[in-house]
Amino acid sequence: MTFVKPTGLRRVVVTGLGMVTPLGLDVPTVWPRLLAGESGVKHITRFGGNLDELRVKYQMPDDFPLIGGEITHFDLKEILQARKKEVTKEDLKQIKYSDRFTQFALAASLEAVQDSGIDLESENPERCGVIIASGMGGVSSWEEGVQKLMYEGVRRVSPFLVPKMIPNLAAGNVSISFKAKGPNIALSTACAAGAHAIGLAYRSIQLGEADMMAAGGSEAAVTLLTITAFYRMGALATGYNDHPEAASRPFDLKRKGFVMGEGAGIVGLEELEHALARNAKIYAEVVGFGMTGDAHHITDPHVEGAMRCINMALNDAGMSPEEIDHVNPHATATPVGDRNESQAIKTIFKNSTDRLLVSGTKSMTGHLLGAAGAVEAIFGILAIRDGIVPPTINLDEMDPECEGPDYVRGQARKADIRCILSNSFGFGGTNASLVFKRFEG
Repeated sequence: MTFVKPTGLRRVVVTGLGMVTPLGLDVPTVWPRLLAGESGVKHITRFGGNLDELRVKYQMPDDFPLIGGEITHFDLKEILQARKKEVTKEDLKQIKYSDRFTQFALAASLEAVQDSGIDLESENPERCGVIIASGMGGVSSWEEGVQKLMYEGVRRVSPFLVPKMIPNLAAGNVSISFKAKGPNIALSTACAAGAHAIGLAYRSIQLGEADMMAAGGSEAAVTLLTITAFYRMGALATGYNDHPEAASRPFDLKRKGFVMGEGAGIVGLEELEHALARNAKIYAEVVGFGMTGDAHHITDPHVEGAMRCINMALNDAGMSPEEIDHVNPHATATPVGDRNESQAIKTIFKNSTDRLLVSGTKSMTGHLLGAAGAVEAIFGILAIRDGIVPPTINLDEMDPECEGPDYVRGQARKADIRCILSNSFGFGGTNASLVFKRFEG
C-alpha cells in the first residue's frame, strides 16, 4: 500500500452518512422522527410466542424487560434491490452467510457511500479503508450455534458460524463489497466502539494512510441471552413492559437503567483536498478526538476519565469549551453514568452551561452498544447541517445531581450549531469523545 508521508496533519471532512436504527432504515427516515421526539423502543417480536408463554418457559421474573430498540422489517436483499443497479450472486451469498450485525453495516455503508457521491471505480482502492466496530459481534449466530450443538449435535452446527460471529466480519464484508484495500480493522471497545472507529479513521486520514474511510459501528445484540445477561447485572430499565416508549429516561430522577437497542451508523470520511477536488458535499469537519481509560472499575464509569477524554478532544481540536454549542452525551439512563457525565459536562463547560444544548438521544433509540457512538455522532453532524438539535424525551423530573445544562427537554430546538461534541463511554472504563465543526473552508 502506498503511504503518503504528511508534511503536516491533513484535514478530514464528512462527506457521507448512513444508518440503520430502531427509528428507520436510513438517514432521511430517522432524522425527522428523532426531531419529532418519537421513540423506537417497543415490545420485542423476535423471540416468538406470546409474552406469557415466554415468561413460563424461561422462568422470567415479572419485571424482566421484553422491550427494546428492535429493528423490524429489515431485509438486506430489499435494500440492495432498491439502492443498487443489480443484486449479484455474490450479494446473495453475503446475505446468506452473514450475521445481522454485518448486514446492518452493509446497509449503512452502502447508504454512506452513495450519499457521498464517490465513484469508487475511479479511485485507488489502496487509498480507501474501512474501520467498523462492534461491541458484541455476531451474538445471535453464536447463540443459535450453541443451541444447535446442544440439542441437535455437531453436524447441525453451521460451517459458516465463525465468519458469522467474529466482530471483524462487518468491516471485512464492507471492504470486500467496495473493493477497499486500505486500512481495514475492527474495534471492540464496548459502548465506545463506534466513536473509537471514527476517531481512528480520522487519524488514519490525517496521517496519510488513506484518503477515504468508511467508519462507524454496528450491533445486533437484541437477543434473549444478551438481554438476560444485562438484566442479571442490574443494568436494564425494568417495569416498563406496559409502556416501553417511556423506559429510556436519561437524567430523569426515576431512571432505572438502559434499554437494549440495535443498528448501525457509518460515516464517510475524506481528506479535505480530495473532497474539494471532486466537488463533494461536505457535512462537517472532524477536528477533535480523545480517548482515555478510567483504570477504575469494569462497569462503573469514573468522572475523572470522562473529563480527561473530553478535554483531550477539545485540545486536539484547538478549541475552548465555550466554542462547543451542542453535546450528544453518552447518557444511557443508568444512575451512576448519567450523574458522572453531567458532572463532567458541568465542570468543563462551567462558563457556558447557560447556552450549551445537550440532547440525550438514547431516550428515543435505546442503547445501540457498539453502534451508539457512530449513530449519535451522525445526529450531531445533522444538527450542524440543519441548525436544530433533537430533544431529550422522558425527562419528566430532573435528577438534582444532573441539573445544570439545558437538556432540550421534550421538543427539538432550533439554534445556530457551529461545533458539537459527541461522547461515548464503555465497560472496562474505555472512553471516546469526538468534535465536529461546520466546514468553513
